[in-house]
Amino acid sequence: MKKKLILILTLIALSAFAFAEFKLAIINPQAVLQASAKGKEAIGRLQALQLAKQKRYEAMQKEIDALEKEALSPALNAEARDKKAQDLANKRIEIKRFAEDAQKESMAAQQKEFEKIQADLMPLIEKIAKENGYALVLDLNTAGVTFFEPAIDVTELVVKAYDAQSAAAPAAAKK
Repeated sequence: MKKKLILILTLIALSAFAFAEFKLAIINPQAVLQASAKGKEAIGRLQALQLAKQKRYEAMQKEIDALEKEALSPALNAEARDKKAQDLANKRIEIKRFAEDAQKESMAAQQKEFEKIQADLMPLIEKIAKENGYALVLDLNTAGVTFFEPAIDVTELVVKAYDAQSAAAPAAAKK
């Protein structure tokens, strides 16, 4: 009898929960990054880093091209040609290492920027979810969502709140 009573009470509690209003929201973090002021700043910093690395890579490639031309010069003796060939091999190794290091550095900088923005966004997303009664907010990039009603997209709300918070932070720092 006691087990039946517990089972009945559990079923009543579960049915009340199942019929309660359940609001769901979607957020597109990539869109927040591209539309928000701080996101645009982060993208700008990352692009500047990428451009600097690209310019350095191109300069190194020009050095390699020049060495290749010099190594093919018929005016060089065998010893000088061997020296140029060794220099060329070293430069190729150097540019390969530079490219690998630049890729790692870019990825690390990107992760650092995005983690900082994500840390800033989480309290805002929670606040918006609580204010609007959302029980669950899904990340469009990682949730595997194939379709959603645009009315449940809170991305624009998050961008506005993030920009407002970002604008308020320098004002508060000046005081």
